[in-house]
Amino acid sequence: MNKITQKKIIIFFILSALLLGIFYCIFELRYSQKIYPNIYTGEFQIGGLSKIEAKKLINQQVDNVNQKGINFVFREKEITIYPIRSSSDAEIVKTIIDFNVNKTIDNAFYMGKNGNILEKISFLFNRKNIALETIFEKEEIIDDLKRAFSSYSPQNAYFYLDNNLLKIKGEKDGYAINYTEGMDILESNLSNLNFSEITLSGIQALAEIREEDCLLIKNEVEDILNLTPIILKYDKKSWAINNDDMIEIIELSKNNDELLININEEKARIYIKENIASQIDQSPRLPKFNLSNGTVENFEPGREGRKLDIEKTVNILSKLIDEPFKYIDLPVEKIVLDSSYSNELEIKEIIGKYNLSFGSSTVSRIANIQNGANSLNGILLKPGEEFSTINALGEIDENNGYFKEAVIKNDAIVYEFGGGLCHLSTTLFRATLSAGLPITMRQNHSYHMPYYEPAGMDATIYYPLPDFRFINDTGKHILIQAELRDGGLLIELWGTNDGRIINISEPVVYNIVKPNPTKIIKTNTLPSQKMECTLIPYDGLDAYFDYEIIYPSGEVRKKRFESHYIPRQGICLLGN
Repeated sequence: MNKITQKKIIIFFILSALLLGIFYCIFELRYSQKIYPNIYTGEFQIGGLSKIEAKKLINQQVDNVNQKGINFVFREKEITIYPIRSSSDAEIVKTIIDFNVNKTIDNAFYMGKNGNILEKISFLFNRKNIALETIFEKEEIIDDLKRAFSSYSPQNAYFYLDNNLLKIKGEKDGYAINYTEGMDILESNLSNLNFSEITLSGIQALAEIREEDCLLIKNEVEDILNLTPIILKYDKKSWAINNDDMIEIIELSKNNDELLININEEKARIYIKENIASQIDQSPRLPKFNLSNGTVENFEPGREGRKLDIEKTVNILSKLIDEPFKYIDLPVEKIVLDSSYSNELEIKEIIGKYNLSFGSSTVSRIANIQNGANSLNGILLKPGEEFSTINALGEIDENNGYFKEAVIKNDAIVYEFGGGLCHLSTTLFRATLSAGLPITMRQNHSYHMPYYEPAGMDATIYYPLPDFRFINDTGKHILIQAELRDGGLLIELWGTNDGRIINISEPVVYNIVKPNPTKIIKTNTLPSQKMECTLIPYDGLDAYFDYEIIYPSGEVRKKRFESHYIPRQGICLLGN
């Protein structure tokens, strides 16, 4: 190789390196605040967009499916599964399918950012895919589908009582629907922003338990019923499982053609929870104080809780068939509280408060707010203690004075406890902000309701999560006072002001989206042609505000609270 050729090669490599360097600089400069090109989520290109632009694009698709739902079809029947279920006032909200748009955008934004120059060049020519981060309640969706398509499922023959006489209901053959395959399709579709209709597959199937099977073991079932009543005891109380209860919780099954009689553990679990646990369980009550003329007095050391171990009870009951018995001593666990509180405390002043009007709320909603306020009023937080709203409220049920609210579940109205409690968590959130306390868990509502203005300053709770939590970092005890006053809920936090400064910006609202037109759903739960419009439409929007705490030491903590609210389509149910 002569010297001229060597020089040409050297020049070539120098120019190539220079061009690559120029490309690298231009590429990095252009995409420093944008997602690299050719990155897709499903069929939607988010490459070349800023994080805000990409978030808006994906949120548009997610907001749309949250309103329209996802259709599942088997033969002639169709059902719509909605990612979010809510009460009329959106106070009770349960998320069945949760889309983590922020994490998806972050994954897309950082994709390739730490790669070498050749990897970066590949983004110009090769398509890259980022899955939409999604969590969905698979078992709950399957249960909904099974209920919706139950008329197609094989129905085993079973025993029932008619005027205390044991009778047999004959079997019905049907189809075995492949729900697992349907969930696999759903998972794949969701990750690719594909919300199209899913057709379930199934094959013809015979009922496993036939009428002739029941006839063979009728005498054995009668012997089991003759064991009743089964007495369940705790302390000085007792409950009886009679033959009407027993016929509901026993089941027949087959093992290699051998017919077996068992206790249906799920049915037994529900029976025990609804009829016995609800009368035994008692939430622990945190230590409380009363405040009089700025002075803490009347120390209440708290109350231990108790909880029936339902699983142990079911396990005991499941042995009834093989080892008959007449009595069960119920296993109840005691919940002991920390008793290290003292009533000699230095609580001087209000360090934070907020009064949130409940306006034209229903009687049941106000009653729930009052119950929640009673649970919070007088709670004392030690220095360094994290407060959990869910734990403080305890059991939300009728035994504790709570009322149910209507919730649309697919094509029917059901009733759930908890309406109004988000009014309490939102008021507490704002009182905590005004006190300048660190907030460790807060989630906005799925929908923006007018009575939680300003947008972006609300906090939702739903057992067991989401919760609203904060930490007492004042170095002194904090006393919570909660009461209904002047048409609203007033929450005051009493403690010692350490001189911290709190700055809270005005919320910024943007990306306002109108909901889809009201949807009519036909149902068999209402009389023919009767219509009930239970879901109020709400606009979708985004909001944020900034929270700053300046401590006496000079330390500064800053946090931005961002909220995305989904547009909610109005829904009316129409009787078939």
